[in-house]
Amino acid sequence: MSVWAEEPLINKVYEALKELTKEGREPVTENEVLSYLSRSGYSVSLPDLVKVLMKLEILGLIVVASSSREDRIIKLAQRPSASEGEAKGN
Repeated sequence: MSVWAEEPLINKVYEALKELTKEGREPVTENEVLSYLSRSGYSVSLPDLVKVLMKLEILGLIVVASSSREDRIIKLAQRPSASEGEAKGN
C-alpha cells in the first residue's frame, strides 16, 4: 500500500471539471462534480470540494457563481490564446 495519494484532489477536481464542462462549453453544479467524483471512486465531502474550488478560482482556472443560496455554478475560466497574448505584448 502506497503512502502517497494517486493524484492530488485539486488535480482530480480540475480534470473532472474539464470533462463535465466539455472543455469549458457548459457550466456544471457542485452536486454534479460530487456525483462524478463519487462514481470515479473518490469520496469527497462538500466542504472539501468547496475548498478545492476556492483554490482553483484563486488560481484563475475556474469561475464560481451562485445560482441559489446553496447551489454553485462552475465554469472553466476563459484562457487567452497564444496569439491574443502575443498581440497584447507587442
